[in-house]
Amino acid sequence: MGKISNNNVSRNYEIDLLRGIAIVLMIIFHFSYDLTMFGWAFFNTGEDIEWRIFRTIIVSGFLLAVGMSSYLAYQKSINQKKLAKTVGKLFCVSLLITIGSLFMDPNTWVYFGIIHFITVALPISVLFVRIPNIALIVGSGCILGYWLGILNFDFIWDWSVLHLGIPSQTVDLVSLFPWIGVVLIGVFVMHNEIFNIKFKPRVISNKLVFLGQHSLLIYLIHQPILYGLFGLVDVILGR
Repeated sequence: MGKISNNNVSRNYEIDLLRGIAIVLMIIFHFSYDLTMFGWAFFNTGEDIEWRIFRTIIVSGFLLAVGMSSYLAYQKSINQKKLAKTVGKLFCVSLLITIGSLFMDPNTWVYFGIIHFITVALPISVLFVRIPNIALIVGSGCILGYWLGILNFDFIWDWSVLHLGIPSQTVDLVSLFPWIGVVLIGVFVMHNEIFNIKFKPRVISNKLVFLGQHSLLIYLIHQPILYGLFGLVDVILGR
């Protein structure tokens, strides 16, 4: 897979492209969700099968990239200081998301969204970077076990809703199962260079790669921007 240099840091072109595509799809998804929230459309993004499949594709793209990046970063040596710094950064962002969502909607605040999940999944994936074949087996087992109803944390969730005040509905939830399986499969995919497709830099792909390189920032700011724009339109139109 191709590599590019960004501020003296070696990056993988294809992984950033995958993230960039996922970012664009995510913005489309949230734009559609916001259209409904502001009464401009009537998409049932939480229930309709086409929207659930669309969300699955988006989340899968992000989490495959997590596993692939983990393998790329830690296959030769595990820099514990680097790992701790990355996890700490993700934890702080997760806390910020939780606090922000509490203020925006106390009834559906985010307690374990995709950034919370990545905070936990990243160090788990690092444990498998030197045993990628085992990562495939465990990852596939996590997905299969979830769909068979064997692996889930429903009992913990039920207890938390009852005793800890966790909301029964949340605007963003990425559970450990089955999604940790996708991350671990990403480790295997990167090890075997399954996505070893040589993309020639083009105008569109370069823009997607740029988005992929700044995916965390875009994730944090895109919804406030969309909400602000929709709110501004409402004010202008006097709705």
